[in-house]
Amino acid sequence: MRGLWPKEQLRPTDSLAEQKVYAALKKQLPKDWTAWHSLRIRTADGLEGEGDFVLAIPHRGFLVLEVKGGHLEQRDGRWYQNGHLLPKGPREQGLGYARKLHTRLKEAGLLSVPFAVLSIFPDTAFSNPPNQDDISELLLGSQDIPWLIDSIQSKLDKAFPAGFLVPDGNWAGQLHRLWGESWAPRLKLGHKARINAEERLKLDAEQLRLIDCLLGNRRLLVEGVAGSGKTLIAREAALKMAQQGKRVLYLCFTDALAEWLRPTLSNAGVDVFTVPRYAVHLLQKANLIDSPPTTTEFWFNVSLHAAADALPEKEDAPEVIILDEAQDLTENDWVLVEALGLDQTCWIFYDPAQAFWNDRCIPEWTAQGGRFCLTRCYRCPPAVMEYSRKIRQQPYDEERLQKGIKDGTIGFITSKGETTALKELEKEITRLRSEGFAPEDIAILSLRGQTASDGIARVDRIGNTPVVRADDPTMTENIVADTFLRFKGLERPAIIVTDLRLVKDRKDVRMHIALTRATDVVRIVEVKKLRHTL
Repeated sequence: MRGLWPKEQLRPTDSLAEQKVYAALKKQLPKDWTAWHSLRIRTADGLEGEGDFVLAIPHRGFLVLEVKGGHLEQRDGRWYQNGHLLPKGPREQGLGYARKLHTRLKEAGLLSVPFAVLSIFPDTAFSNPPNQDDISELLLGSQDIPWLIDSIQSKLDKAFPAGFLVPDGNWAGQLHRLWGESWAPRLKLGHKARINAEERLKLDAEQLRLIDCLLGNRRLLVEGVAGSGKTLIAREAALKMAQQGKRVLYLCFTDALAEWLRPTLSNAGVDVFTVPRYAVHLLQKANLIDSPPTTTEFWFNVSLHAAADALPEKEDAPEVIILDEAQDLTENDWVLVEALGLDQTCWIFYDPAQAFWNDRCIPEWTAQGGRFCLTRCYRCPPAVMEYSRKIRQQPYDEERLQKGIKDGTIGFITSKGETTALKELEKEITRLRSEGFAPEDIAILSLRGQTASDGIARVDRIGNTPVVRADDPTMTENIVADTFLRFKGLERPAIIVTDLRLVKDRKDVRMHIALTRATDVVRIVEVKKLRHTL
């Protein structure tokens, strides 16, 4: 994150003076400083402001550079710019903005961050600073541009208040989030209880081309890496086909994903189920069962039972079947899917890297049509993907990984023993909250399954913080604590991975699935003796 933002050129501006300052910062900015051009904010009280340049200076705080172009002079106690009276003095605007930014950081949960303001006249040279007391020692001119950083550093002791300590916490990271490096609409299924059925998320050219392919193919097999937009594309295609009056069935692997897709899709007439629960639905419609038994044997055979005895009549059968997370289906599930979709339009989305069970595979008949590959990851930060590749013993970019560890995208939290793991989780939740993450932004994922009696998926509270399962109706307001498998297809800004101590096999695949649920940061919590394995 350190450096000058934007990287290549300023945000749109007609100010030649700001362009001069940007060019000087681009050449001179120290490696451990961060600077942003045009940082716009709005406080909770509705106060808005824009800083020409904001600099994050380690061990100091943030510095606002207020830029005034043209010829500046003071006459009769008033300031003029190119002969026109300025409504405010050259320091007033910058100081007012700095106070608003200070307030905004507090609203984000950070402690008081020291700040300072310098004014700079890039088009006005002078040897004699003005006598006005508030600005006389806090002003730079065009003569300072070639040595801008040296000139700034010479004034820091005067500019910053004495005796103030820079608080802990990623306040520079919060400034970067306020500045807004990038924004791409994404399907945040774990962040909302319901998604507006009218909302259409922006798709790139590759994704739009894929939907065109979908609409022209009766059968299509789509392979996509984690975070490549498989669910988003599948959802959009389902909506488009439903709008054409077709009967559309959307099948997926986890109950949690089905629950959070259903409100959006059912309003458009799309049925959403996991394969076993759709089998139960068919058996109930055929009056073959009332309520499903809870036995393992029933759920193992339910898809076969439905395929043999409860297939819908032609006038009720789905005309389009969209299958998400297909790599996880059992052989019995595929029998039902084939019976439903062999003569219908059937689009299948899968990711072989997320295949957890060795005995589950995609049947050959699914490839008897078009194929498409999604290779670009939209969801996960690059450093997280590199860490996943490292764990899976694939070629990875060490520099990119280390950069992610350094900037806080990836963090390791080591507990001294198993009994302190929950305490470390509690501390990490507090840290994430202090950095601006809401409860609904956080998910804690166990690398074990539901059968692990001492796994995180069994707890209902961590310290004073309630946690819920991924399919809980209140998950849009709370931190989720669940297994990595039950959270498949969902995402959250902050993912905490734990229970590594309980894993005896396939840790690489488990970690890959858990890590790729994150859109912003990941934290890995484990006991000290296992830290070296990470």
